[in-house]
Amino acid sequence: MSLQLVQKGMKPPVSLTHNLLNPPHNTLTMIETYDITKYFMKRKQGTGIWDRILRRGIEPVKAVDHINLKINKGEIFGLIGPNGAGKTTFVKILSTLILPDSGTASINGLDIIREDSLVRNQIGVLPGEFSRSLYWRLSGKQNLKFFAELYNIRDDSRIDYLIELFGLEEWEDELLMRYSTGMKHKLALARALLNDPSVLLLDEPTAGIDPQASFEIKKLVKSELSDKTVLWTSHNLYEVEEICDRIAMINKGRIVLEGKPDDVKREGLEYETITLVVEPGESHWFSSVENAEITNEYLVVITSSNLKKTLKKILDITEDHGITIKDLRTTAPTLEEVFIKRMEEEA
Repeated sequence: MSLQLVQKGMKPPVSLTHNLLNPPHNTLTMIETYDITKYFMKRKQGTGIWDRILRRGIEPVKAVDHINLKINKGEIFGLIGPNGAGKTTFVKILSTLILPDSGTASINGLDIIREDSLVRNQIGVLPGEFSRSLYWRLSGKQNLKFFAELYNIRDDSRIDYLIELFGLEEWEDELLMRYSTGMKHKLALARALLNDPSVLLLDEPTAGIDPQASFEIKKLVKSELSDKTVLWTSHNLYEVEEICDRIAMINKGRIVLEGKPDDVKREGLEYETITLVVEPGESHWFSSVENAEITNEYLVVITSSNLKKTLKKILDITEDHGITIKDLRTTAPTLEEVFIKRMEEEA
């Protein structure tokens, strides 16, 4: 298979980009991708030493497969998926660290291929391997001052503001190697905010940190950084459901579900669970309800794909037999259940 690579400063073939290198400017859309595709070369299993020397037995694998997304201004957009799904590769493409093999994207109306230097002024990036983006033998403040120089920021007031924002005042002169993992996360996020970007690309921003540090980072993003547009990748589905306005589920480089968390749950698993508590000895009357499980003499659990119809059936039974309902609750499927089901279907 021959791969047509996009080179910086060169316009990719129309057949690969579908003439999308000049997207219409939309002030409400901060991130927009157009058929973003990326291949990596993978060695086939069973290749020997001579195959490696002669570069035989290598095949292309799609890490990102024709992704089209729109992320609006001020939105926190979650990207979820298993390991190897393409999340980090997608973030690296948007942050101009690697080129797509086809397609392109725009950030605040700027093309990531043709206007990459301008794009970098618009974005702040927290990489998944954040520890590589900081210098462990420098203090926290020295780290920020070093990277501020790269942005031509001479005034220390921005650095002092970020140190205070993340509560690192007592540690600003300590070497980074003495920071806890949560503190390193905060410093890495402070570094991403040095240039006051309009777009934040956060790859696993709470991975490996304690609940308190995780809570503080989520609170900060929701409150102090509410004017930013955020792409947030994560394995923590409860976290994504809690903080994100919209989400997309990615698997094998493809978007398989997209929408608001509640909409994704309804689309992914079209059922709700009804938990019914009645007087002791009355639960057996509900055995005729479809997908009803009589847990004990007073508890019934029903899985319903048509909530309105099932509730009417329950009401009819209670009226016919004079049953008193002590408690009735409906529970929507969790994002985790939707995720597991979709991954099983994909497999």
